[in-house]
Amino acid sequence: MPATETNVLSVNGQFITEAEIRAEMAAIRAYRESGGPELSLEEHLQLRDEALDTLIERAMLYQEARRLGLSPTPEEIAAVAATLAPPAYNGDGCRAGTDPDILSAEAERKLIFERLLAHWTRNVKPPKSTEVRDYHRAHAKDFWRPESIHAAHIVKHAEQGDSAANRTLLDQVRERLLAGEDFDALAAQFSDCPEKSGDLGFFHRGVMVEEFDTAVFDMPLNQYTPVFETPFGLHIAVVRERRPEGPIPLSEVAAEIGDGLHRGKQDREVGRRLEALRKMAKVEVLS
Repeated sequence: MPATETNVLSVNGQFITEAEIRAEMAAIRAYRESGGPELSLEEHLQLRDEALDTLIERAMLYQEARRLGLSPTPEEIAAVAATLAPPAYNGDGCRAGTDPDILSAEAERKLIFERLLAHWTRNVKPPKSTEVRDYHRAHAKDFWRPESIHAAHIVKHAEQGDSAANRTLLDQVRERLLAGEDFDALAAQFSDCPEKSGDLGFFHRGVMVEEFDTAVFDMPLNQYTPVFETPFGLHIAVVRERRPEGPIPLSEVAAEIGDGLHRGKQDREVGRRLEALRKMAKVEVLS
């Protein structure tokens, strides 16, 4: 038997080979480095332990899925694997850059984990309304809304056209606004960002650049700012609504809190089940 296929561990009688360990180490490294710099020497030295932990836990989960009758069929695995393949095609009309074995293994893991999680958490009930209310009250500082405004703007970008000409145009647009013409119609006609008629929705201080905040936050409702400049260009803005600083009502965040509390209960149940599997597992080092 080649050295890379040597059985290294046994998890309840299921072997883990050196080849599987090396493949998992490579997968962990590729995942980590895809979103950041290359791993340090210390991180490289930790890869083997991380791969072993992952493979041991995966073996336990696969075994538990089989015991519960939750293992997916080859047809189910193939159907999910097809959704995981990238959309690009090569010249032969086949999906490019994919390894069918890798996709099948990923699809099987996905199905097993989803089914185990659903099975383990099937009796975890959503929080009661009193739990949601108590959480909202106990974490009031997390549900505090800064002062915010709902504004819209007409903008001429700095890199598009002559600055003096853009200012002259916006001065003329503002005169038409003051004369009673419709803001949305003028935004659609003249703004370099005509989407949603320049509507920016609600935002608080610090979301926009400082020059924008300075120009709009203290404006009375439904009055048009003078033409002002930011690093993005020249603007005319209007404040349509204002929300004062204060607590966010429970009615606005009850669903979010409920979902979070429910997920927390589910996570604790999954953790309890995993710990039970670890305690019962027989892990033997073979080489």
